[in-house]
Amino acid sequence: MNRLCQIDGCDKPARAQRTLCQTHRARIRRYGDPHFTQWGTADVMDVELIVQERRPASSLTRLERVLVAQGLTERGESASEIARIVGVSQRTVERWRSRSLEAA
Repeated sequence: MNRLCQIDGCDKPARAQRTLCQTHRARIRRYGDPHFTQWGTADVMDVELIVQERRPASSLTRLERVLVAQGLTERGESASEIARIVGVSQRTVERWRSRSLEAA
């Protein structure tokens, strides 16, 4: 008998002899919150501070990295400099820029 994950709104099957799906189990183990995603959380104050100071930052969520890259792009920074500050490759920064242009 396949049981579903006990988290509200989750339609994934629970692991064998468990009550949660693998995704929610991993989120609880890592973050303590089954609904936490790195795309849903960003500390706006940290993002603004990093953009103003142009200093390398570690331990940013994915959303914060994208927001910092957007802020630095608006200030005219090069893709290589943004990549150094955010901690990603230059190609990733170029990809983010092209996606934001496509959306606009």
